Formats: sequence, structure tokens, C-alpha cells
Amino acid sequence: MSHAKASVTANPRRARPILAILLAALFAVPLAAASVTAARAEADYAGRAQALVAPYIEAGLFSGVILVARDGRPVFRRAYGLADREWEVPNTPQTHFRIGSLTKAFTAAAVLKLAEAGRLGLDDPVRRWVPSVPEAWAGVSLRHLLQHRSGIINFTALPNYYDQIARVDHTPAQIVALTGGDPLLFPPGERFEYSNTNYVLLGMVIEAASGLSYEAYLREAILAPLGLKETGYDDLTVILPRRAAGYRRGRAQWRNAVPMAASSAYAAGALYSTVDDLLAWDEALAGPRLLSDASRAAMFDDRGTGYGLGWFVSRAFGKQADTKPGAKTSGHRVYGHAGSIPGFLSINDVYPDDHLTVIVLSNTETAPAQKIARDLAALHFGHYAAPEAIVLEDVILDRYPGTYRLGPRAFLTVARESGGKGSGLTARATGEPAFPFVPESDRTFVSKVADMRLTFETEPDGTPTGLILHRDGRDRTGPRVTEDEAKAVLAAPPRQHREIAIDRTRLPALTGRYALRPGVEIAVTVEDGRIFAQATRQPRNELVPEGERDFFLRGSDAQITFTADEAGRVTGLILHQGGYDTEAPRRPEADGPTPGLGPRAGSPASVKGSN
Repeated sequence: MSHAKASVTANPRRARPILAILLAALFAVPLAAASVTAARAEADYAGRAQALVAPYIEAGLFSGVILVARDGRPVFRRAYGLADREWEVPNTPQTHFRIGSLTKAFTAAAVLKLAEAGRLGLDDPVRRWVPSVPEAWAGVSLRHLLQHRSGIINFTALPNYYDQIARVDHTPAQIVALTGGDPLLFPPGERFEYSNTNYVLLGMVIEAASGLSYEAYLREAILAPLGLKETGYDDLTVILPRRAAGYRRGRAQWRNAVPMAASSAYAAGALYSTVDDLLAWDEALAGPRLLSDASRAAMFDDRGTGYGLGWFVSRAFGKQADTKPGAKTSGHRVYGHAGSIPGFLSINDVYPDDHLTVIVLSNTETAPAQKIARDLAALHFGHYAAPEAIVLEDVILDRYPGTYRLGPRAFLTVARESGGKGSGLTARATGEPAFPFVPESDRTFVSKVADMRLTFETEPDGTPTGLILHRDGRDRTGPRVTEDEAKAVLAAPPRQHREIAIDRTRLPALTGRYALRPGVEIAVTVEDGRIFAQATRQPRNELVPEGERDFFLRGSDAQITFTADEAGRVTGLILHQGGYDTEAPRRPEADGPTPGLGPRAGSPASVKGSN
């Protein structure tokens, strides 16, 4: 006993290592258990994420790369489909994609860097840096441009943008000149109106303030310091390893996307990148590596418009009391942007309070990128609820295959999905790929990959006589027809359209806004005796008369017929397009003035935007 005491006293330093080892052993067990638990949670999420994405792959809707990261570390990172369909080269996480309007965040950061260096001010008038802009733009500041509050028309909404302008190289000044002769849509600062012209002007400002080209300044001030070696200004004449080709669907086949010169997007959407570089970019913006605290606060301050500086600002997965942009909501804060250029769709969503990042890069125009990104975030937060399929007997499922007419030249072909017990149906609209549907009841089926639902109308014995297709917030009812009837209709040549002379003094009676579906309107305007129609986020098109209330679009299969009540007051219109007839009631004038030129397709008024 005394010997043991003497031994400890004589070697006091030996007790400390033993105690440290004992303490380390005590804490090692819970730490190891926590590590195993975290690893299992990540593996579980990755498995569920793969199951969520799988239906989109099976339906042929998605091709690209997806990355979900927590605390800056990927928890799901997978590539799907082909980067090059002609050579059957697969996508990989290292594949380079054109990212479209995700470029805007880089442009905004470049402006903020120059402001931090004292080389420009956010409230400088744009004419200080680009003296060639019209006098009418004198009240437009750099902040107005950054926040899409300038009132300057969006050049990508011009009717000939995709088939002419986008295909050839332009200087930034030439792009700005495309809309320089048009009046502002509203006084600068009055409201938000997404316009790519704003960010082309900002690219010119960056060049004037830095003395470098936009590409060179971006590389010197942002890309190189952050080590973003896989991000750059796209140049189709340069050999870029692992470059993805862009694709679209047309006439039920894959086709190469319409060519687009990078210079026709410039500082509004000309960059390429990879998912790993974009994650590194998001992480850099989360701290002081690139921008000061004040600059980062300004970047994500939307001032009530839903758009900060290069980023949409919103909340997700909460209760929203007001649907107006910038309204107070509950849920998770999210900074995000989308990119949409021919052949490519991209999403970059950051949930700053949760340190969660979701990035989706696709080289197909069919990809439901925003839905995939939001569903993956919902899955992480525990908000995702997959459609719950029930098992129906074969005798019930075998009733429904057949052909259903949804419009004058539009049909839905329903078939059994292969897979045996528990399988559902597939439905293919004219000119589209087939979508899988799972049963919710013995007569109702829901899509696993899109916001669509099928409800069959049946006789008392269960024989289907028609169906209701719920899609894009609208119900279409169609009777069941024979396959031969459908073939005969589609084989008949479409009606030819011929312009006639009409009394153009009566055209103003047709102006107004027409509700096509939730979130989408057609604005009808008249200028100098000519009538125009523009759908939300689409280019404006001139309507050619073939009757007093019947019009068609040159170079398109779209026609519009205006409807009126017994007193002759215009009550709505019918859009004839893609074989469908879609009614759109006229909105009351009290809802506000008829809008002018707006953003192009893909630049939404919510958290997403596009090139």
C-alpha cells in the first residue's frame, strides 16, 4: 500500500498520460458513434436522393450532374446521361456546362470588388461609365442595373433573338444598341423587371472601371484567387476538355440545341463551370475570402423585390401569407439563381442558415432542374413527400390503355408500364416523351416526375370513356378515341393561314392581359396600328389578322381567337397552339396596366432566374 503511494509520488508525470489515455478512451466511444451515425445519415440521404432522381432518368428527362452539399462537403454527387450524344460520351462530375444566368452572381461580385477598391460607386449613373447609352437612361444607376430595376428592355426578349441575334458574335455595345432606341418600361427604381441588358451594361462598366476586359478582370479578381480553375468565359472556338454539348427535344427526337455565341450573352450569361467549382464559389461567398461583410450583406439584400445583387432571395418550405415578391414568409432562407440558354439549364440554391447547397447542371432543355433542386432540399429538411403508390389489380390497369383526344390535333396515348405487380401507366402527349404515372386510386394516377395527374372517366362497369389531364395548373378533358381516328387527324395537313385587311382602328379594344394559366399571362398591346402578343417570360410577337378577331403568328403554329359577350365586349382569348385550344379569360383593368416587354422564358419572378 505504502509502496504504491510512494511509486505514484515518485513518478507524478506518469499518472497524467495514463489519465489522458483513460479520458481519451472514454470520449472516443461517443465520438466514434457520432461519426458512424453521421456517415449512416449521409448514406441514407444519398440513397433516398438517388431514388428521387431515378424517375427523371428513366423518363429521359434529365442529363447532367447534381451535387448536394452540407457544411461545404458533398453528401450527394452524381452524373447522369450523356455529355455528347453523337459519340455517347457520358457526363461526369468534371463535365463543363454552360451555366447561363448563374453568371450574374459573378458579374455582381466583380462590381462589388471594384466598389470596395474605390474604383466605382454602386449609385454611380451608368452614363458615367458608358457615355454612349441614350440620354433617356441618365437616371439609371449601377444599383438599378444590379437589382433589375432600371426599366431597360430585355434584349433576349426580342422576337429575333434566338434565330438571328444569338447565333453570331456581338460586341457589348452592339447588344445594348438593340434596345437603346426604345423607351424605358418605367422610371428607374420604380419596380423589378428582369432584364439581361442590365448585366451586359454592367460588364461594360467593369471593363471601363478596371481597364481590363470583362473576362480578364473576372479571372484576375475572382476566379484565380479562389482557385476556380474549371470556370471561365465560354469561347466555342477554344478546345475545352470535357465540354458538354447542349440538346433539346423536337418532334419526339433528341436534337442539337440552337447555336448560341457566348458574346451574345456576355456578362449576363456567358460562363461555364462544374458542380465542384460552383460549390467552392458558394463557400467563398459565405465568408470573407472574396467580399467584405458589407458587400455580402448588400449582395443578399433584396429591398423587398425578391432580388438582391445577382441573386434571387426568398424562403422555401414555409407558410407564405403574401405571394408578392419580397413578402414576409416563414421557412428556410434561400439564395438562388437559374440559368437557361439553348441546350442547358442550371440551378444554384444556397440555404445559408442551414449551410446547405444544391446545384443542378443539365445539358438538356427538358430537365425539370428547379423541381429536382427543390425536392432534394425538401428531402434533406424532411419536407419531401413522394407520391404514395397503391397496388392495383391487372384487370383494373388493363382498362385504361388507349388514345384520348385533348385538342384539335393533340392526343394522349396511355399504355401499361412494364414492371409487373405494382406497376402503373405511362402517358405520352403528341410530340412528347412518355411520362410514368403511379396510381393514387383505381381511377386517379399521378406523375412521378412532373406536376401532372390523370383522372379517368368511366361507365358504371369501369369502361373508360375519357380522361382529365391536370397539368400546369389547368385541367384538359378528352374523350377516348380509336387509334385510327387519331392517325387520320394527324395525317391531315394543318390549315393554311392568310393575312387579310381589317379595320385596325378597332384593335385597341383587344388590348389587355389574359390569364393563360397560374403565373402565365398573355399581354396584348397595339402600337402604330399593329397588334402584338407576349406571354409571360416570352418574346413579343406581332399578330397577323386572318379575321376581325382571328390572328396568327408568322413562322409559328400559334393562333389567337378573341372571344366576346353578347354586347361585343372582349371577354377572353383562345390560344391555338401545339394541337391544343387553351382559353384565357381577360383580366380586369383594375389589376394594373398592360405590361410591356418582359423577361425571356425561364426568368421567373420567384427565386429563380435565367439568361
